[in-house]
Amino acid sequence: MNLFYILMFLSLWTMGVVLIIYSLRMNFWIGITLIFGGMASFTFSIHLVIMPFILPLGWLTPSISSLIYQLSVVAMSIYFYLFPFAACMGALWIGAIESFKKRLLVSLLLSIPAIVVLFSDNLSTTPWGSFDISTFRWWAGFYLLLSYVFYYVAFRRATEYHEKRNKKRVGILFTIGTLCAFVFDFVGFRSLTLREWNFQLESNGAWKFNVVVILGLVAIIIFYSVKYGFLGIKLRIERDKLDYSMRALTMGVSILNHSIKNEIQKINYLTEKTEGFIHAGQTEKSLQAIEQIHSVSAHLLSMVGRIKDKAEDILLSESQIEVKKLLAEVILPMQPLLESRSVEIIWKQVEAGDLICDTIHMKETLSNLIHNAMDALGSRGGIITLQALKAKRYFIIEVKDNGVGIPKDQLTKIFEPFYTTKKNSHNYGLGLPYCLSVMRKHGGKLDIAETEMGKGTTVILQFPIQRYVD
Repeated sequence: MNLFYILMFLSLWTMGVVLIIYSLRMNFWIGITLIFGGMASFTFSIHLVIMPFILPLGWLTPSISSLIYQLSVVAMSIYFYLFPFAACMGALWIGAIESFKKRLLVSLLLSIPAIVVLFSDNLSTTPWGSFDISTFRWWAGFYLLLSYVFYYVAFRRATEYHEKRNKKRVGILFTIGTLCAFVFDFVGFRSLTLREWNFQLESNGAWKFNVVVILGLVAIIIFYSVKYGFLGIKLRIERDKLDYSMRALTMGVSILNHSIKNEIQKINYLTEKTEGFIHAGQTEKSLQAIEQIHSVSAHLLSMVGRIKDKAEDILLSESQIEVKKLLAEVILPMQPLLESRSVEIIWKQVEAGDLICDTIHMKETLSNLIHNAMDALGSRGGIITLQALKAKRYFIIEVKDNGVGIPKDQLTKIFEPFYTTKKNSHNYGLGLPYCLSVMRKHGGKLDIAETEMGKGTTVILQFPIQRYVD
């Protein structure tokens, strides 16, 4: 059973170091919290496992043995006096306060009580190696309670779906972990005296449950890291293939070029139609075509302003828009192009409610999917069916065509940047990766629901049901 103490501090320290290495600025205090939280199990590992194994072997000189003892006392002091402060800082720096200067100022102010208690109690009045928990118990409770407030504020301040979900998970897990530590150790312990090589502990025995809590939380964090991502870390390579590929793009210009290409095709066609209307003396139709050109140009300018330096920096500006209006505003500027290719749009079933989304990026996403459907229909034309419906957990928008379909060997590649099945130099293979990035920013999914060679393809956009308003 004592061997679990070694596993406890090793897992906490490893996770803390990984988080700090992965993102020093974002995860520093969270990583320090994990490292400081492992100090108690490190101390008990030395006293209960490591030294009882080494001492009978006669390998250690008295000076080295004394040094290890001093190290164990320092580790326990860090846990009792600094772990609650580190937990509070982890919650503060995860996003409770936006301004860096304000965070720094609050951090400095909050460090004062921790330093005072450390030096006045542990280093002045209390004998070395002895800990009277009652002298600092409620200071620890103060820091931990404040950390819970900071986690809640950080969660409420988050606006992007994945960020909000991530902070919720972090807040819940660290709240459970630190609360158990406070109840089991800071409340459960009355006093602890470390000697060379034994210790005297007065407690209610609840500390023995730390093994279950800590290893359980470590297992949950690993699970979240693998499946969903935790504090910015994702280990599931298949799910993250797109993210790593998109980060390889040095500039978001490639994505922007793809959008420009689609819009210029519309403008070229509308210009030709306008010229024909003018020559034919059809003033009203020519004005309508010019108005459509203005609409396409406005959309293109919005995209230029919204896509940032990198594809991963797509930022959402959310608003509420009627689903029917969203689809209509996508289809209207494409109507001449649809007619020229003998493509008919059928609205199968469209809910009457509103969708909370970034309208610019969502219009571009739907436009990409309809363009892909038109390309799949080819020169013979065909039918594109649109459907928008409410399911139990998702709101779904479906784009279905009766085109050529997607070969099975290409299904695993179509979401990779720069992969394209279209045999011309004007397609860069960036449409679907961009659409998938937009959907993931919305907390949703993009899937190929059905495809069959010679019969067509169905693509679905799945939004969290919270984004749909009846």
